Amino acid sequence: MPIAVICTGTELLKGGCCNTNLQLLGTELTKNALPPVMEFTAGDHPDELVFAISCALKIADTLIISGGLGPTSDDITLETVSRFFAVNTLIVPELKQKVETRWAQRHTGHCPKFQYKQAMTVENGTYFDNPAGIASGLYFKTEYDRLMRHIYLLPGPPAEFAAVLHEGNMLAHIISSSGDSKLHTSGFLICGTGESFVAKTVEPLLAGLPLEIAYTAVPGGTKLFLSGYDRALLDASINTLQEKFGKNALIPGCFDLPGALIAKLRERNLTIGCAESCTGGLTADLLVSCPGASEVFMGGIVSYANSVKESALDVPGEVLERHGAVSSECAAAMVLGACKKLSCRCAVSTTGIAGPGGGTPEKPVGLVYIAAAVDGLTAVKELHLRGNRRMIRERAAIAALTLLWELLEAPENNAC
Repeated sequence: MPIAVICTGTELLKGGCCNTNLQLLGTELTKNALPPVMEFTAGDHPDELVFAISCALKIADTLIISGGLGPTSDDITLETVSRFFAVNTLIVPELKQKVETRWAQRHTGHCPKFQYKQAMTVENGTYFDNPAGIASGLYFKTEYDRLMRHIYLLPGPPAEFAAVLHEGNMLAHIISSSGDSKLHTSGFLICGTGESFVAKTVEPLLAGLPLEIAYTAVPGGTKLFLSGYDRALLDASINTLQEKFGKNALIPGCFDLPGALIAKLRERNLTIGCAESCTGGLTADLLVSCPGASEVFMGGIVSYANSVKESALDVPGEVLERHGAVSSECAAAMVLGACKKLSCRCAVSTTGIAGPGGGTPEKPVGLVYIAAAVDGLTAVKELHLRGNRRMIRERAAIAALTLLWELLEAPENNAC
């Protein structure tokens, strides 16, 4: 059942907001072996939506369209879709009552007629509850170009889109209507390994197999995805690659290093703290964004000034004077200071030059030192990062967590 997605909204094309609906829908469909084959973004104009529908129907028999179900003049999705497929629309009494009730809760007087656009559905179609708003999700099937087509319409606001998909059970309906032919997808994150190296390793091992391979380079590693119709072959191939990449590979289905790190620390009954300079708390933020972080995360110290490195982390003044704040010696002293001051068995530290100014020929912008410690065992790494200030800080933070992951996977720490 090939699926195409159409997201409507002129604001999407103008950069007024990020298309999180596609991210959510693509993730959920892929998890259920129904990855979309294409996506269009169309403005709030009938001719643009018609063009997108016409193109999508050339390779997909299921369309999922988000946006344009509200009461205003630019909400043209249902009207345009019903005309395209030559189906009738009607007002559903229960949905009309919902519109009137919502109006009465916020306004006085009679509900204006234009609000009833949100009470309409397609004749012989199905509607899905929207607990987060007024416009319901809609579904109908119809024949087009001698093929049966399945059409799903969802409201555009992200909270309502998610509510219809999950609480309204539209996702369950899509899955149940999909048939038996499913493209299964699995994968994992390979920490500290670049995309080109991953590709050179993976492709000879899978040559000739009926599997689709995809890579995504991210700070700190590469996301690897495999897709195929044979579930057993897919799982066996994933296991082979897991063994090949060893300690750098997260478990199948896991692409989140901070989350995996929190889980490993919980499993080994270890605690963690952060000592940060150039990253300014980003490393700690990555950790505390994960559920369960409170069980292992002790705290973080942002020691931007040298005086704070000395007073808050016990970095020796001699180290700062002789080697400078941006040095391997300082990073090592910071990580051990974090373990001591925060009473944690593990820690990471970052210190460097994020730019755009502040660099010298000896210590250019992008030079960062990171350190990790586990029960006194310390590892320090020198990085030369590219990008703007934000990118350098983000890459340094994830690199510090990657270094801790590698240290935890070292043979001497396996018994932790």
